[in-house]
Amino acid sequence: SECHHRTNSAMATFPLSGVRVLEFEGIGPAPLGCCVLADFGADVITISRCSKGAIKKSVPFQDDPVSRGKRSIAMDLKKPEAVAALIEMAENVDVVVEPFRPGVMERLGLGPDVLCGANPRLIYARMTGWGQTGSVEYVQAAGHDSNYIALSGALELFRRSGDRPLPPANFAGDYAGGGMMLAMGVLLALLERTRSGNGQVIDVAMTDGANYVALPLFKWLQGSAVLRKQKDTFLDPKRSFLHQSPPWSDVYTCADGKWISVQAIEPQFYKELLDGLDLSDEADFPHQFDLNSWPWIKARFVEIFKTKTRDEWEQHFKGRDACVAPVLSTEEAAHHPHNKARASFAPTPEHPDLSEPVPAPRLLRTPGHLPRAKPVPGGDTVQALIDLGLDAARVDALLRQGIIARDPAQPRTSKL
Repeated sequence: SECHHRTNSAMATFPLSGVRVLEFEGIGPAPLGCCVLADFGADVITISRCSKGAIKKSVPFQDDPVSRGKRSIAMDLKKPEAVAALIEMAENVDVVVEPFRPGVMERLGLGPDVLCGANPRLIYARMTGWGQTGSVEYVQAAGHDSNYIALSGALELFRRSGDRPLPPANFAGDYAGGGMMLAMGVLLALLERTRSGNGQVIDVAMTDGANYVALPLFKWLQGSAVLRKQKDTFLDPKRSFLHQSPPWSDVYTCADGKWISVQAIEPQFYKELLDGLDLSDEADFPHQFDLNSWPWIKARFVEIFKTKTRDEWEQHFKGRDACVAPVLSTEEAAHHPHNKARASFAPTPEHPDLSEPVPAPRLLRTPGHLPRAKPVPGGDTVQALIDLGLDAARVDALLRQGIIARDPAQPRTSKL
């Protein structure tokens, strides 16, 4: 069925077939952005670190969780021979992705002036938290997801009434504001290149991406009933429709200790919710938007939701437009009938008893790959370097000199 993802096939054509990407290994957003490109057919080659001909096994980047479908090479970029080889390789790729602090690539001799000078069609994507420009105190500072979304204005939006902001587990900064923005920026630049014939540099900052993804929330805070703000300009979660203050927009604990999600914002959906909770016949029941009654209504909902298990509530509301859904674990989600019907998950190659999400969105004619195995660090060094323009004799010499490294199980030279 065209509703399902394709099986992996060497003969298949994917949306990004023919696009080559060199990814300097890192953590967080850049690997996810490149994973998206690989999932949809790009040949993504990650550059692992090595020294004296040995792959640096102690580097945590070498086991990134979203390297599926990529190839891996190992190079010692502190050696001028490796830098020279990489500049030549960049002439044969479409995209370079680097995840370092501003200035690192320039100090390596691999900045955009060098690589784009060697290949004017090259798209050079730079993934950082704070951005390439701005206040020097931030641009050169360390940081992590919650720091970036804090400065972006987005972290303040993740809180309940009376609670401090709760960072959403790297979802907003690293992944939505970073990785997905990186993938989108590369796709936009590839599209633009078909008209101009030229590549360009992409400055991807998680601070920018997080607040851009939150654009509707920023706009609502300028004046709407959906989100309200206090006199100090911060969000007023007690009056927000989206921050678990209304009884009809919250997560409730069920009889088995599991949770059910409720978000019946529109009046017609709220009516269905009340019907499902056997409350619609109470003549004096407060109006939905009576803020002063929200605590009392919520207390009623709390007690009612404790009377059934989560799965019983799911069955109870099935078929109703009450905007109610069970809160599932990541493993439960893979086995839910709806997700199984859509084939939204597939087995993890390294752990077939576990499942992981398949690529999204779903292109019905040219969808993405099913999950593929992650590479062995340095497992593709020989063949990938030859694919990128270096001759076999030179690759062999770089191996002997310890400038590059390969997985011990890899053939010493290509058979091609």
